[in-house]
Amino acid sequence: MSKQSALPSTGILEAISNNNAGRDPERLAMKYAKMAQSQFIFLRGACHLFYDSLPDLPLFQEAPLAWCCGDLHFENFGSYKGDNRLVYFDINDYDEAALAPVTWDMVRLLTSIQCGADALNATAAEALAVSRSCLEAYRSALINGKPLRALSHSSNHFCSLCDTSE
Repeated sequence: MSKQSALPSTGILEAISNNNAGRDPERLAMKYAKMAQSQFIFLRGACHLFYDSLPDLPLFQEAPLAWCCGDLHFENFGSYKGDNRLVYFDINDYDEAALAPVTWDMVRLLTSIQCGADALNATAAEALAVSRSCLEAYRSALINGKPLRALSHSSNHFCSLCDTSE
């Protein structure tokens, strides 16, 4: 995997252009104008560069694979009503979902909090505190799990399909 961060700015522009090849030029011009407004909007619009620039470390290359959002950032969360008429707050954007190392979504989310602190009207210290809290909540959820009885029937079915303990 080539590391985009090592490319000169013309290489980065070429990578962005190649990634967006075939898209409507008018909408693309609007996207590029938005991306120039802030580092957070650039992060949102150049997901491929983010993953291409991850360090070649076991944390990112050798972590177990899982279905990941692929473009996890703090604006890709929202509320929706489930079939059971309950309202949930969860990830709401999966258009870049992929089977990827489990660490990728978390590092992208934490990066979004750090580079999007201005958009959140947060100080660097507040962004760091939110990132630490997010990481601790994620760690706790992994350690404690979620009781199967709380999952819906379709989730139980999915979990049984994913069971590799046999």
